[in-house]
Amino acid sequence: MTVKMGKDTKSDVEKEKPMHAATLEDALTATGFGKYNFGLLLVCSWTLQAMGMDLFGTSFVVAAAVCDLELSMQQRALLTATPLVGVVIGAQLWGYVSDTKGRRLTLVLSMSVGFVFAALSSFAPDWRIMALLKLLSSTFTSASNSGAYTLLGESCSERARGRSMLLCTCALMCSQAVVAVFAYPILPLEFAYWINFLGIYYRPWRLLALVMAVPCAATACILQFFHESPKFLFSRGESEKALEVLKKIYACNTGRSADDFPVKKLVDEQEETKASQESFLKAMWQQTTALFRPPLLKVTLKLFYLVIVIYMTGSGFILWLPYIMNNLFLVLEAGGGEGMNLCTVIRYSTDSLAVAGNDTTILEVCNDTIQETTLLSAMTYGALASSANLVLSLTCGARKRMAMIGIVALSAISAVLLNVVASPIAGGVFFFFFLLCALSMGILSVYFVELYPTSLRGMASCLSVMLGRSSAFLGVNAIGALISANCEATFYGWAALLLSAIAFSWFLPSDKKPNK
Repeated sequence: MTVKMGKDTKSDVEKEKPMHAATLEDALTATGFGKYNFGLLLVCSWTLQAMGMDLFGTSFVVAAAVCDLELSMQQRALLTATPLVGVVIGAQLWGYVSDTKGRRLTLVLSMSVGFVFAALSSFAPDWRIMALLKLLSSTFTSASNSGAYTLLGESCSERARGRSMLLCTCALMCSQAVVAVFAYPILPLEFAYWINFLGIYYRPWRLLALVMAVPCAATACILQFFHESPKFLFSRGESEKALEVLKKIYACNTGRSADDFPVKKLVDEQEETKASQESFLKAMWQQTTALFRPPLLKVTLKLFYLVIVIYMTGSGFILWLPYIMNNLFLVLEAGGGEGMNLCTVIRYSTDSLAVAGNDTTILEVCNDTIQETTLLSAMTYGALASSANLVLSLTCGARKRMAMIGIVALSAISAVLLNVVASPIAGGVFFFFFLLCALSMGILSVYFVELYPTSLRGMASCLSVMLGRSSAFLGVNAIGALISANCEATFYGWAALLLSAIAFSWFLPSDKKPNK
């Protein structure tokens, strides 16, 4: 039988080609790339952005809540970093659920419950309860790491997979900027409603925390219109269901009848499709240990080291962006900063507070004003990071390794230059470029989808994020102490760390496609 098979090309050229039985990859190619894939790209991007807002938006809420919650600097750092702990707690569990129950179910369940806890955090009477609620919300929303990337990557052809996942990362990159967009009109509002049974004043920062939770609920609703990953269904031995999903994707992409789909039968791709009948803990243990045994051991060690360095840098320093930018613009508005590098500006701002009064802690705790320019700088960084990620996704293609090396090298050079160049504005710009190390997260996610079998993919992704967020949590709490002790040495040390990541990136798989 001769049928038309939609090729996954930009021109959507159709060629007459006989096809009846095919591997899953060939079947995905036959579905084309159209409305379904584009819609799934948008909803997965929105899901990652919702998770990013829950994780990184907390830094703006905490900065505006220091007076109401009576936060010391140590409590402020702990509360800001608490959502990262939730990712660590939930990562392995969600990896197992994603690999055994499905990507879509994992996302719907986790984002729904995550919304409830994130919304409740806006009513927290003290910082401890708020930390607990943010811990719970992030534990659930962290499932996006295993679900969103994997669902997207397993629902499109190999040709479009890397580019789609990098585009998806744009949303995660600009999540803090989106919070800043919401914060810009909300935080300057002047209202305080007394809630008697909670003993709190409901102020603008609480409204911002509630607004940040809404995208979680929205994604859980929108995901109802999409299907489970056909690769997951096939890996669980449900080839008929996988074929039905592929037919629906084909129909949505091409506008033709599902019966016109050229593939009538899926053939095995030499991956284990047998569902595990073992106990939950034993199955999860076996999934985990499989990553640390040959032939996957070397791949896991290389990728996990890169995860540690990139998350410590990108996720660790991004949570200090409001603090560093606030200090920078306070000094500039006071007419200072001439001939200073970024570290000198931070020290100058701290010394100015010390001169203003004897109790430095009280002065710092009670400063809950976020500069308008700080919010604008966060938006600027989000636009810069998203634009860079967009360019990266459209140009790097199969050149993932070289793109990774280039990004990390730019970050390392910027860490040195922000110490060397004696200009506050230039220091702020180099700090932005330093943070662009986070662009590598999208490239790493592509490697985790490409280098691991379907049955281990969710677990590998979640363990990597668990490790990454653990590193980020330690980084967030260490960065403040290190910058206070020796700011310049901190950035020089980070530059050396990034150089070691370049060395590890060099030994990633070749950029040339293996089955060309």
